[in-house]
Amino acid sequence: MFAVGTNLAPVVLIAVLITIHEFGHFIVAKACGVRVRVFSIGIGGRMVGFKYGDTDYRISWFPFGGYVRMAGADPFMEGGADEDDPRAEGAFMAQPAWKRLLIVFAGPAMNLALPFVVFTTLKMAGEPQPRADVGAVYAGGGAEAGGLLPEDRIVSVEGSPTLTWADLSEAFASSTGDTVDLVVDRGGQQVALALPVGKGDYGDSREPGDFGITSIAPDATVAVDDPASPAGKAGLHTGDLLVSVAGQPVRNWNEVRRILVEATGSEVPITVRRAATDEDGPTVDLSLRRNPAWAPVATPADDELWQTWGLASAMVTVGKFVDGGSAAQDAGVKEGDRILMIDAQPIRVWRDVVLAVVATATGEGSKQTTREMLVTVRRAGQVREIAVTPKVIEDTDEFGTYRWRPLLGISYGGTNVAPPLIPRPYPFPEALARASDEVVLVSGMIVETLGKLTTGEAAPQDTLGGPVEMIRQAKAAAERGIFDWARLLGLFSISLGIINLLPIPVLDGGQIVMYVAEWVRGRPLPLVLRERAQQAGVIFLVLLMLFVLVFDIHRAAVG
Repeated sequence: MFAVGTNLAPVVLIAVLITIHEFGHFIVAKACGVRVRVFSIGIGGRMVGFKYGDTDYRISWFPFGGYVRMAGADPFMEGGADEDDPRAEGAFMAQPAWKRLLIVFAGPAMNLALPFVVFTTLKMAGEPQPRADVGAVYAGGGAEAGGLLPEDRIVSVEGSPTLTWADLSEAFASSTGDTVDLVVDRGGQQVALALPVGKGDYGDSREPGDFGITSIAPDATVAVDDPASPAGKAGLHTGDLLVSVAGQPVRNWNEVRRILVEATGSEVPITVRRAATDEDGPTVDLSLRRNPAWAPVATPADDELWQTWGLASAMVTVGKFVDGGSAAQDAGVKEGDRILMIDAQPIRVWRDVVLAVVATATGEGSKQTTREMLVTVRRAGQVREIAVTPKVIEDTDEFGTYRWRPLLGISYGGTNVAPPLIPRPYPFPEALARASDEVVLVSGMIVETLGKLTTGEAAPQDTLGGPVEMIRQAKAAAERGIFDWARLLGLFSISLGIINLLPIPVLDGGQIVMYVAEWVRGRPLPLVLRERAQQAGVIFLVLLMLFVLVFDIHRAAVG
């Protein structure tokens, strides 16, 4: 857990974002000769602080905000003799338009500059990254053709060392030959492999996924689809999580498979955590016993592990049905069914299900139609064939963009497990270059999402978040550690900087538009226009915050 504590982590994160933003306004205002009356972290009444020169540096009672109060900063004050007179020396409104532009722009600019510092520091400090372990090898790709296996650790590609999955992706992308040559660590032995390029239907680029490789592996949650099998006789049920096999701790299905395939005795002790219990829940010790009398009828989807023990990964079972109607449920599929084949093609990983469903669709968008598919499942030892026609539905992707796609309306059992994280430090020049690329990439994605929100291509409820969501994410990141918390700080800072540059009155972007117009015209915009714009901006932001609050509360309610 991050040392500041999960409860204080959101407060610190928001305070840093606000302080950096306001400091940008403050330092540029000072440089432009504007008298700053108050620099406050937080809003509300003054809690503690000190005065130095003209400025009262304070911490106010409510941490969710902050402000810089500059002399003569009220654009609607037409006169007066006190320190807030916009015509007085050192007043904000007495400055030329270009200086006011710089002062206003400095806040968002500081928010956009902060991620360069944060991300560079993280990369120099060795922010943990997924190790270059192979989680799964999909059938029909270059990885399978080249002999790559799950649990292989890729130690070099084209002669370049690969410690992490990021190293691996970069090395693949920079390869140029008809094959990608790599060396893997397989059970402590160094094995040289050559993966053919362009094998299978995984894409034309040179990402690992285009060769049929993924870093994630199914977890150790089991599917027991025949109660007469050794697994069923041992008392295992679909959804149980294997904690150890033959005395060895297991964290994914690859380890389970390897240990059980290599087991030679007639009995193998296992420890399981029952379905629906949390990770700290009680465990049960059981024993798998070989049963030569069990002679099931195997399908192409049943591997050696299933034929010996009656065990399969829960990732190819039906976990739950989606709300609002499921084509599979309507057709007679049941929770816990293990999917063996679709249209006579064996199903070994969940990706096979996704591809099979996509293959039933013709057309685009809402005009897509789907054909019937034959789903073969095993339920309580009985193989059944069920005809299902996927439904075309509208939902959103991970970025909140609306899309139409065919679905069976089911989710898989179990979950995916990423490789272990290992430190990966970079020297300063490389860290800065990587950090810069990341800031540009994230900024582009945010701008693209804002554009889609404007055109209605993205769902506000899936893309917008407010203070409640920020607090939730900051607490979760703090529980994962300082690196995750700092990364979230950088990401939020990019969002805050870009949002503040939107041309909405009362935001910095709205002020920038007004001062640019003044600079071009040679005189301020009419007072009435500025007042109306400010009023409209306030109303818009209040309504937006109410909507965002509703979205946040809904997310918290559904977990």
